[in-house]
Amino acid sequence: MLSDKIINFNFYLILLFPIALIAGPLISDFIVVLSSLLFCYYFKFYNLKIFENKLILTLILLWIASIISSIFSDDIFFSIKSSLFYIRVIIFSLAVYLILIIKEKKLSKVFNILLFIFLVLFIDSIFQRFFGYNLIGIPLSDNVRVSSFFGDELILGSYLVKLYPILIALLYLIKSKRFFLYFSLISIITFISVFLSAEKAALVIFIIEFFSLTFLINKNLKIKFLFIFSMILLFIFMFFSFPNIKNRIYDQLILNSENFKYIYSRVHTEHYISGYKMFTDYPSIGIGPKMYRKFCSKPEYFSEFSCATHPHNYSIQLLAETGLLGFVLFICFYFILLKNFVKLILQNKTNRYKFPLYSLLLLNLINFMPLFPSGNFYNNWVSIFYSFGFGIYLYFNKKYEENI
Repeated sequence: MLSDKIINFNFYLILLFPIALIAGPLISDFIVVLSSLLFCYYFKFYNLKIFENKLILTLILLWIASIISSIFSDDIFFSIKSSLFYIRVIIFSLAVYLILIIKEKKLSKVFNILLFIFLVLFIDSIFQRFFGYNLIGIPLSDNVRVSSFFGDELILGSYLVKLYPILIALLYLIKSKRFFLYFSLISIITFISVFLSAEKAALVIFIIEFFSLTFLINKNLKIKFLFIFSMILLFIFMFFSFPNIKNRIYDQLILNSENFKYIYSRVHTEHYISGYKMFTDYPSIGIGPKMYRKFCSKPEYFSEFSCATHPHNYSIQLLAETGLLGFVLFICFYFILLKNFVKLILQNKTNRYKFPLYSLLLLNLINFMPLFPSGNFYNNWVSIFYSFGFGIYLYFNKKYEENI
């Protein structure tokens, strides 16, 4: 049947998606658009009950709110390109979810691809750190920060921490008998790669992910503490073996925040102040998606470090660009995730999907964290990356509920 061939093709598109993300937003965005279009063809054969899912419904309402903000912005055509096509992010999440439901016997392929990526990036990062260029000749673009195949884009650590909980969730299902051994090895190579990337936010996120996942692993408490202690020793060793990275991660954090006088740094703080002023002037529907970059140079919002493409925080960005209309929907979305997370932890019932679901909930709570420094909410690479993890969460949530 034609629909079976289309589903198979879409499965391999999604399988290649994590690799495409390394190549940049063009190929990965092409996969998202094509996969979403294919999904629109065959989803009618499956009873998804999309509007019964509060998270999906909230995202759709946020998309509509973004379009409304664009329509009333000062530059509708500039703004609406970001808001109108954001729907592809939601559809891609549903495409990932449905493909995994249909092809769940091939989950091992997804696991193998992710494991291969982590191993290659680990080897390549070590090579680039010590030789000054990676396995295909890409030089270090920064004397301190390793970027591997990402080149001038210094996002190696961010990339890994967005996939680490997914890899661990799949590992739990596929290698259950030797899970803790593989978990330990994957955690070590991920930590080393993230550390060499010298991304402060990525390192903090990895630490949160690692401790949270280790805490809930069903393993002897003594063994878990020994492993955590070993990871702490490894961190101390790496910290003092690479003084340039230590300087960037720790010393520059103290310096940039002026002993925590500012939130993260003066640059971040001035972004936040500028965005907040925009919100107070346009409280209902904001200035429009993608419009921060056009408003930040206006005298009433301008300061020495106020201007950028976005204010580097989802809460401030959505307050400024979509007003209370978009921000309230975003917070509702986040609190539904948080409620599901707490409910899962407190629930006595368990099955083989509980730990993977916990891992994916943790990932999404971190991805959409309202208080963390962040990328542009409407950025192609960021939004489609998050949609991948959200789609996998939807899959594990369904499997968990079916088996309790």
